[in-house]
Amino acid sequence: MKGFDANYHSHTVRCGHATGRDEDYVKEAMKAGFKVLGFSDHIMLPNINQPRIRGAYFLLDGYLSSVNELKQKYAGRIEIHLGFEAEWLGEGLAEYYRHLLTSKKIEYLILGQHCRYRNGGLHWYDEDVVSLKEAVDHYGEDLLTGMRSGLFTYVCHPDLFLRWLPGEWTEQAEELSRRIAQEAKERNLPLEINMGMMNFHPERNIGDPDCFCYPYIRFWEIVKEVGAPAIIGVDAHTPDTYRYAEYGKVLDFARKLGIKPLKRVDFPHFE
Repeated sequence: MKGFDANYHSHTVRCGHATGRDEDYVKEAMKAGFKVLGFSDHIMLPNINQPRIRGAYFLLDGYLSSVNELKQKYAGRIEIHLGFEAEWLGEGLAEYYRHLLTSKKIEYLILGQHCRYRNGGLHWYDEDVVSLKEAVDHYGEDLLTGMRSGLFTYVCHPDLFLRWLPGEWTEQAEELSRRIAQEAKERNLPLEINMGMMNFHPERNIGDPDCFCYPYIRFWEIVKEVGAPAIIGVDAHTPDTYRYAEYGKVLDFARKLGIKPLKRVDFPHFE
């Protein structure tokens, strides 16, 4: 594939908002020219239920065995990796993450911050807050803590906090973007240019400052200025995403900013 042929961000039907058989994701990725496919469904969490967001914990073993079987079946034809997209949810659940990694049940985690853990459950950032500014502050606090944990291979859709801005770029957004980019540079932790919005909403003019959705141009201008590493993530939720994904659009977005996304990533080593 011209531009990139590895994607570490792909979901499965288990999360409740994706569709398709696991093997069909592999077949479609191969047809699209991918050499590397990483499955990174939303992480299943013990004793936490979040329907239509992530699979129930009892689905964990089936996910692991399915991807491992596909690794063997397609060995030599496409390189398949097994991981999860996970939020930073505090030290308690970080131990669960470490166990998955050190026991070699999974190979990697990508940090995708959607919600926070409090009072024994998961809550969206804009729940029970005085202002959207507070939601952005909480997002930044959790994301930066997760980046410092050493558990994650890269950060997916780091500019997701756009959804909690008041419809315009703010001083708070500028400051948080610089903190994220600086942290990523210092830790050599790639930030993902996420294709989800491009795939789901092809009518949106990604890269236009008036298009207030991620990837947002000002955030990525800062990433370029700071010199943080970047990677592209397809964020596939259906097998045919690989067929119709806006590859040209995302590559053009990066090219215009002078960003050269990584072709591959190395997974942290855990003992």
